[in-house]
Amino acid sequence: MNRVQIFFLIVFQIPVYIFAEELKPDYYALHKVDSLEAIVYTTPINNESKEKLIKSCFHLLQVYESLPEQKQIESATRLQMVTDKINNNNLTIELLKILANAYYNLNNNEEAIEINYKLFNLYGIQNDEINKANALMNIGHNYYSQNKYFKAKDYYERALTDFKKNQYFTGVAESLQRIALILSHWGEYDDALNYNFEALNFWKEIGDILQIANVNFNIGTIYQELGDLNRAKDCFHKSLNLYQELNSTIELVKTTSHIGDIYLQRKQYDDALEYYTRAEFIGKSANSKKVNAETAFNIGKALNLKGDYYRAIDYQRLALALNEELDDNKALSENYAELGIVYLNYQRYDKALYYFDKGLEISLSINYKFQNNIYYKNLAQVHAILGNYEEAYRNYKLYIEGRDQISTEEAKQKTAELQAKYQLTIKEKENERLRHNEQLHRAQIKNQWLLIGSVATVLIFLMIMAVIFRRRYKMNRKLNVQLSLKNNEIENHRCKVEHLNTDLKEANAAKDRFFSIIAHDLKNPFNSLMGLVDLLIEEYNSFDKNEQMEFLHQIKSSSDKIYALLQNLLMWGSNQLGKTRVVKEKIDLHKIATEVCTLVKSLSDNKNIDLLMKIHPQTYAWADKNMVSTILLNLVTNAIKFTHQNGTVELQAFKRENHLEIMVADSGVGIPAKNLEKLFKIDSPCQSHGTENEKGTGLGLILCKEFVQKNNGRIWAESIEGSGSWFYFSLPLNNEPTAEEVLKPLPIQNFSQLNSIG
Repeated sequence: MNRVQIFFLIVFQIPVYIFAEELKPDYYALHKVDSLEAIVYTTPINNESKEKLIKSCFHLLQVYESLPEQKQIESATRLQMVTDKINNNNLTIELLKILANAYYNLNNNEEAIEINYKLFNLYGIQNDEINKANALMNIGHNYYSQNKYFKAKDYYERALTDFKKNQYFTGVAESLQRIALILSHWGEYDDALNYNFEALNFWKEIGDILQIANVNFNIGTIYQELGDLNRAKDCFHKSLNLYQELNSTIELVKTTSHIGDIYLQRKQYDDALEYYTRAEFIGKSANSKKVNAETAFNIGKALNLKGDYYRAIDYQRLALALNEELDDNKALSENYAELGIVYLNYQRYDKALYYFDKGLEISLSINYKFQNNIYYKNLAQVHAILGNYEEAYRNYKLYIEGRDQISTEEAKQKTAELQAKYQLTIKEKENERLRHNEQLHRAQIKNQWLLIGSVATVLIFLMIMAVIFRRRYKMNRKLNVQLSLKNNEIENHRCKVEHLNTDLKEANAAKDRFFSIIAHDLKNPFNSLMGLVDLLIEEYNSFDKNEQMEFLHQIKSSSDKIYALLQNLLMWGSNQLGKTRVVKEKIDLHKIATEVCTLVKSLSDNKNIDLLMKIHPQTYAWADKNMVSTILLNLVTNAIKFTHQNGTVELQAFKRENHLEIMVADSGVGIPAKNLEKLFKIDSPCQSHGTENEKGTGLGLILCKEFVQKNNGRIWAESIEGSGSWFYFSLPLNNEPTAEEVLKPLPIQNFSQLNSIG
């Protein structure tokens, strides 16, 4: 190859090759789009081809995401004519998401908002509450981009409510962050800090290091605005350490520069330069002209304030060159102003005048009012030094007019914001009033149904008791006949007779217990209930609404006690009749225990008891799900009943060789040693009142014992009087023996604090 050919290769062919390589991704993407669109637009829409067509559309949408935003909008809008005919919600959602993001990136916020409303409705059809809330967040982002902060905050708060309701903590943290940004913009720094700290706690629980760093950075900027530079610096250093751990170059540059800003505010120019120089060094690896321009600008500004004008000019010219390549007029207007200020300080007034005039021209073209005022003020100063008093006066007058105009516009904006805030407050109060009225109406209807339900329950209970006693009576008579017939064989069948006598004794004890419950535990709530109802009927008009509501609460309390008693009686009676069907299956103890803790949460909250659920997820046993739920409900309710205010109730599970042990522990009053053996015996009732005089029937533990035995387990209790009690029961592990081990407890799920998540 001769020199001419080599020269031709270098000058012409290699640049062409490089240019082709740079275009290759876009070329292949467009080629792929054409191929897929040819398939989609030529395939007939019928039942046979529909599934294949849907897959092709999904594939095409994935390719659209690599195109420029305007091309995405054109292509997706054209494809929408096909997807509307296919009528597949998932496909429509993916297409609308592309359109919404493209419009948002192009600052066409109105179109983006309209599309997100459509997405909100489609997610509603699918009962997808999380993505419904995400759609609300996106609507808020678009209003935020338009500086419509009140509307943005309204949508962020709606999203926050839905995220809390569905326990989606990532969404909770994101919405808290966005609300904090708006509050910070309004100057409501205390509230902004509170929202940021709450978001920070959620991100720590989630373990998202990047977001923890971001929130610390936001908190630092608020402290910086408040003038608390020490706290601001601490927050920025926390962010800096986390960004270093993540190797996030852009964020490292941003945070390092902010630390430099703090030193600049303190007039510690050497320290400021040290951090700005660090930011410059880090930014080089980012290969970002914008980042390099910003760091050069900051260094130049610090050098100017320090009096090192030569180097300040070099750095500002470097920033100027980079911003010219980026065609960033806003940054250029700031660059020219800073160069003019450097030359003004350096007493090179001709150069200062040149850069001020050049920068003002750019600033006016983009209507950068704040920067215009900086130019007018500095031009007035330069012309005054040069003796051009007429020009100095003209520029100073423009500076005063611009300053007043900015103040007026800020006042108008503040007034508009206050008016919108007032209207929002009025609307919230009206909504609260309507909700209150609706709750009162529902409460009245609920109380009426409670009265009807109580009467119906009593009748049903009496009928069931009659059937149970009749069958028990027949059974006892049959046993007596059998015993009479077997008298001659008593020596040979002594064991059998003793067993029958034991059964008979338990049956009689059950009968006596039933009568005891009916005579005392059931009679007293009914007497109270009927007395309250009679008094309310006879003297209804003489009571005011508060007194009527107090009576209704008492009726509700009596009804709850009757219902709890009936529930245990019905379960126990059904079990005695042999009608309780045991359906053994693989059950998730973690899930069942969580449901039980949620059910009794109000009881623990009333006594400010910490309800700690430490059963690990995927803790399985082989048993009847409903029976295990009943056992846990009785044990946890008893634990709460016999635990003082501010006490603790705890659930744990332990794997043994071939079974699972479940423990319900409390820090309550404990049980005397003499009563421990009587707990699970129906013929030796051990009934006592709770720490706040709560009453029980004594049937709960009897029912627990029978249900545990039906599931091939056993139940026992341990206690230290005055210190607390530990109730245990065991369940089979589906005949899968494992080495004895204690399950590792999760981070404690404190059910007494559920209200903090909505």
